[in-house]
Amino acid sequence: MINPYEQIKTAVKNGKLTGSWLICGPYGVGKKDFVTRLCAYLTTGNWDAQISFHPDIKWIERSLTEEEKKETVKSILAGKAVEENTQRARKKEITVDDIREGLKFLSLKSSGTHLRILIINLADDMNENAANALLKMLEEPNDNTLILLICQNMGKLLPTIRSRCRKIMMRAKSEPELINEIKNQIPHCKDVELLASLSEGSIGLAKDIYANKGIELYQKMLSFMVPISQMDIEKLSLFADSFQKDEMAFSLLRVFISSWVSLRAKKECSKENLFTEDWLNLFDEINRLFNEVNSLYTDKKQTIMNVFFKISQRLSND
Repeated sequence: MINPYEQIKTAVKNGKLTGSWLICGPYGVGKKDFVTRLCAYLTTGNWDAQISFHPDIKWIERSLTEEEKKETVKSILAGKAVEENTQRARKKEITVDDIREGLKFLSLKSSGTHLRILIINLADDMNENAANALLKMLEEPNDNTLILLICQNMGKLLPTIRSRCRKIMMRAKSEPELINEIKNQIPHCKDVELLASLSEGSIGLAKDIYANKGIELYQKMLSFMVPISQMDIEKLSLFADSFQKDEMAFSLLRVFISSWVSLRAKKECSKENLFTEDWLNLFDEINRLFNEVNSLYTDKKQTIMNVFFKISQRLSND
C-alpha cells in the first residue's frame, strides 16, 4: 500500500493536489490526524505545525442537536466554561444545510495564496440530500479548492462520489505495530497485549477502550458467554441495565461481542465443523439487533439481553 504522505507529496510536486480526495480506513487508524497534519503542511509547509484556526480551512461533521445547542448557549450566558465533549448529543447525520454551508465557504476567495480546504468528517454520515448536494460540487469544482472526505465505510457513499475522488487508504496496524503504539501512547496500560488484541489494529480504538475501562468491560462480558443453563439472569439484567445511558460503553460492548462471535465462527470454519453456518448466521443476527438500536430506536437493555441469550443458546447446542 502506498504511503499516504508520499501520495500527497507526489500530487503537490506534480501540481495535481486540487479537487477531491477520499481518506478511508477503519475507525481510529489515524484518518483525522492525517488530515489535520495535511492542513498544517499545506498552510505552513510543516506537517507538525499546530493550527487551531485558519480562515481557509473548514471542518464539517454531525453538529449538535438543537437541545444541546440551547444548553451550550445557556452555559455561555451563565458565564460557564464550555468544553469539547465527544459524548454530547449530536445529530445522527450530516444534512444538506451542513453541505451547503461548506460549499458557500468554498465559493469565497482565499485569504491569501492558500487553497480553500473543506473537510467532511465523516462523509459516510451524509444523508441522501447532503450527498447529492456534494456531488454537484464534485462534478464542477471551484478553482484552487480542496475537498477532503474522511470515511470509515466507502460502501455508504454514492458510487458517483467515490468515482470522482482520488483515494488514500489508511490501513489498520499489525498487532506488533499496535503493541508498540500502545506502549508509546498509553504507557500506564498494564495489559498491553490484551488491549492490542481487542483494538482491531486501531490506536484510536485502543485509547477509547483504555479511557473507558474497556478491559474490565470485556472481562465482565466473558462471564456471560456461557451455555444457557449456566446463565445468571439477574446479574445479566444488572449488567445490561448499566449501558442505558452510556453510549461509549454500549459501542465498545458491541465491538467486543461482534469480534468474539466472529472469532468463534472462524474457529468453527477452520475445523470444518457442522455448526459453522449456525455461528455465521448468529454473527449476522447479532449485528442486525445492534443496528436496530440506531435505526429503529430499540431498547438497549433488551437488545443486550437478547444478544447474550442467543449466544448462550448457540453454546448450549454445540
